[in-house]
Amino acid sequence: MRPAPQPAAWPKVAHAACWMIVCLCVGCRPSAPPPTVSVKPSVVTLGDAELTAGLPGAGPLTNAELQAWLADASNHQPLDVRLPLHLRDGDAGPLVPADNPLSRAKIELGRQLFFDRRLSHNNRMMCADCHYPAKGFTMYLENPAITRDPLPSVNRILSTRQFWDGHAASLETQPLTPIANPHEMNTTPDAAAARIAAVEGYRVQFEAIFGRCDFSAICAALACFQRALVSEPTAWDYARLLRSYEGRDDAELSSAERQTLAQLREGAAKHPFSAAAQRGEDLFFGKLACGQCHAGPNLTDEQFHNVGVGADRDPPQPGRYAVTHDEQDRGAFKTPTLRNVTLTEPYMHDGRFARLDQVIDWFDAGGHPHAQQSPQIGALGMTPREKADLLAFLQSLASAPPSLEEGRLPQ
Repeated sequence: MRPAPQPAAWPKVAHAACWMIVCLCVGCRPSAPPPTVSVKPSVVTLGDAELTAGLPGAGPLTNAELQAWLADASNHQPLDVRLPLHLRDGDAGPLVPADNPLSRAKIELGRQLFFDRRLSHNNRMMCADCHYPAKGFTMYLENPAITRDPLPSVNRILSTRQFWDGHAASLETQPLTPIANPHEMNTTPDAAAARIAAVEGYRVQFEAIFGRCDFSAICAALACFQRALVSEPTAWDYARLLRSYEGRDDAELSSAERQTLAQLREGAAKHPFSAAAQRGEDLFFGKLACGQCHAGPNLTDEQFHNVGVGADRDPPQPGRYAVTHDEQDRGAFKTPTLRNVTLTEPYMHDGRFARLDQVIDWFDAGGHPHAQQSPQIGALGMTPREKADLLAFLQSLASAPPSLEEGRLPQ
């Protein structure tokens, strides 16, 4: 396991408007064809620890271990991935592009890159410094040059546009922003690819998986790993999913339904949903209408809204407008997920609030009123008990971090 990063040591995520991916092959040996894959994909449920647990063993990954891993054709088989029950939303499924299907080999390669400082200039920074697992895959890193707080990198399989302003159209284009930003990894795509290609353990993996070792392949591997990261179920999930079984006789359930019901009951017993949290849920989706934007199982509509944050800056922050140049998008920022919100402080895109009760007070007061603020934002008139209940509901959205290996890198 790597030591926990020090929050004050590195800058946090910035959002430079970078749009091109450099796809130059750097320092590669002649590429070998990828292993033959089975026609029928494996069916897996995201959240299965096996997908992100890394190769068995301890210490740095040896070339012998990697060669044995790559020789197993099942590791290259495209995966037919399913969302866990608590993240399913009707007919909506996971978003996996046809030109970058998930495989165990890609996920594992992306995992290694996510925790490797060699992607950055002078080996000083890794993706996990700003997306630390124990902090809900985000972290606040003090730097006056940075104006955005990092968004969590879990449940990204439910999303397309990345960053607070959505300037990256996909997870495949997302890595260029931190790679090129001088306050983050401070390098270039070809330089980053050259450092990775110089490591034999990486080179053999890229040649076996992609047939090349360029920056576009690095981005594809990182995208696959991030799509495999999903949050665990919460007390709220167990409670709401159990409600779907209310009024049904256990004897009428199928074997699979009885098994699911038993798992939900076990989870609810371990993670009780308090009466205060229940009242807070009713407020959240009812009177307060928080669920208009924090919608669906991931508690975000993945859209962009102007809630007034940043309007008090001089000059005001443009938000989504910087990408679309549409006046309706001026000051609009992406709705963040509220899963594990108790871990992801500070809050709002500029990190202005250290505590959730401050966020609640801010919205209760109507935010920072101005001409372009979303019409959904206004004074709420909450009572102290309602604020406490809403906070209890937000606290019920906490879950254990996904099981994954944070060390074990090629040397």
